Amino acid sequence: MSENWDGDDIRPVDMKPANKQPNKLKLLIPLAIVAVVLLMVAFDSIYMLNTGEEAVITRFGQYQSTVKDKAGLKFKLPFIETCHIVNVDEIRRLEFGFRSRNANMYDTVDNESRMITGDENLVLADWAILYRVSNSYDFLFKVSNPHDVLRIISESSYRRVVASHPLDDILTDRKDAIQNEVRFDLQDIADKYEMGITIRGVELQDAMPPDEVKAAFLDVTSAKEEQSAKVNEASRYENEKLPMARGEAAKLVNDAEAYKAHRINEAEGVASRYKAIEEEYRKQPEIMRARMYMEMLSDVLPNVRRIYIMDEGGDTLKFLPLEDIGMEVE
Repeated sequence: MSENWDGDDIRPVDMKPANKQPNKLKLLIPLAIVAVVLLMVAFDSIYMLNTGEEAVITRFGQYQSTVKDKAGLKFKLPFIETCHIVNVDEIRRLEFGFRSRNANMYDTVDNESRMITGDENLVLADWAILYRVSNSYDFLFKVSNPHDVLRIISESSYRRVVASHPLDDILTDRKDAIQNEVRFDLQDIADKYEMGITIRGVELQDAMPPDEVKAAFLDVTSAKEEQSAKVNEASRYENEKLPMARGEAAKLVNDAEAYKAHRINEAEGVASRYKAIEEEYRKQPEIMRARMYMEMLSDVLPNVRRIYIMDEGGDTLKFLPLEDIGMEVE
């Protein structure tokens, strides 16, 4: 401390700069709060719809509307309204008996694929359900956990349909019919539950007997394939021979019909001739008798090689031995 200090030199400290700093803070805090509130309001009132999506709007949990407009930014009341976005164009998939990892790898789930057929055989069938959302409101609010519910009813429906068909139908040429039957059955149940979904397809991926009976089943399958081959061979032989036999039969029938017509015409001609002769005979019997006699001789004599005449005594005399003079009578 300086010895020359004089108390009169004391001056009051200027506090204005210190008082200005708290006033600025008091202004910034409300502005920051307002900015945060505005951001929250803007963030909660704006949502984005992509192509193929619908927005179900609820207010305090109660359904208000379904937005199906074109894709883009949409608005709702902040805080009191909630937006539930559902993709209605997406094809969703449920797998049974397996779970896909990627295009070439999957995990098996035997308890889902093992089932019994209508002829009491065991079969392992891997299959899948394809569906899409057709009514976003029903899908969200009519059924709790629609994905899980669809899995349960799908497995029940498929087992029921398989249990009504023999094993051969599932393993051979009845797969399409079984898939369609399951699809119609599932759609009917989904409509009754108002699940808001459309079943697009049922795909039977693979079906085979269990390992315990696979060897016996392969023997049976081989025998059936051989039977089918024999049946096809017999069908080919039938298709080859049957047209020939039918052609020959038709030819015989046609020949018989022609012979029948010929004989009928010939008989009718002869009958007509005799009727004409009878009419003339009734008119001129002597003349017709002589004529008929001469016609008979003209038919008989050309075949006679020797001609004999008889005298009044009953003796015969050879007359005109034509063959002796080198002439032949026809």
